[in-house]
Amino acid sequence: MTEGISNSNNVIANINLNGPIFNNNSNLLRNNLYDYINPAQVKSYLEELKELQIKALIININSPGGTVSATAELEQIIYEFKKSTNIKVYFYTKEILASGGYWVATTADKIFASYGSIIGSIGVSGPSWFYYNMPTSLSSGIFGQTIETKEGIEVFNQNAGEGKDLFNPFRRPKTNEIQHLQDIVDDVYNDFITKVSKSRKIEISNIKNNIGALIYSSNQAKSNFLIDDILNYETLINLIIKENEFENYKIYENKVSNSFFTHLLAKYMDQTNDEYSFKKICRNLETNISVVIPIYLKDC
Repeated sequence: MTEGISNSNNVIANINLNGPIFNNNSNLLRNNLYDYINPAQVKSYLEELKELQIKALIININSPGGTVSATAELEQIIYEFKKSTNIKVYFYTKEILASGGYWVATTADKIFASYGSIIGSIGVSGPSWFYYNMPTSLSSGIFGQTIETKEGIEVFNQNAGEGKDLFNPFRRPKTNEIQHLQDIVDDVYNDFITKVSKSRKIEISNIKNNIGALIYSSNQAKSNFLIDDILNYETLINLIIKENEFENYKIYENKVSNSFFTHLLAKYMDQTNDEYSFKKICRNLETNISVVIPIYLKDC
């Protein structure tokens, strides 16, 4: 879709990205029933934009984050695109730019948000280890799964290697195992805050001690230098035109996706047994070794 002056050489491209960031190698989100951000698809679209010789790129993103591997891959894809084209990249959010979404936004020349959007959650979540102490029975019914405990069930596993049965819910985690998982999370977290510090020119100590992994309103995010300004999409276009001194322009935009949160509300209560249900997505987030997504959304 294009708008503006059709024969203008000043092309402003707009990519709309919505939902959690995943590598869809396992066909988890088959048929695109839910909005999500697949790095491979973004890379393909950016390759198309190179052919158009665009002058500026808006990444219109609404994302709560995603897996570390997919987030890091998407960040690298956008970074390589900037490096090879030498064009300005502007990130813009109307709803939420949190965790992995904000990680990816560290590649931007500038970050903008609409009033009322949610920004931040600069932190990393490790997997939850549920330990059922002395379970006696497990059952499922119309009210979901239930577990009763009182010295009843014994579980025998055949594993080789210390910690191979990590997350076995029928044994208590060892202190060194919890510390090992924490070290993984801390390692990713240090990378995250380093990227934010370099991109936004914020002291690492300020990120750790003051900003933390909290979420912020658009006004609070601006006060903490997490975004450059609060504005609507039309104002952003005018700002880009002014900054780049375009006498005329046209906008090239990919198909606009529906809001991830619209799907979230519509599908959360879906009780179908579809193999590729929304609950599968949530389980992937919950059990992934480390995710950059707010903890309250890990179970959707």
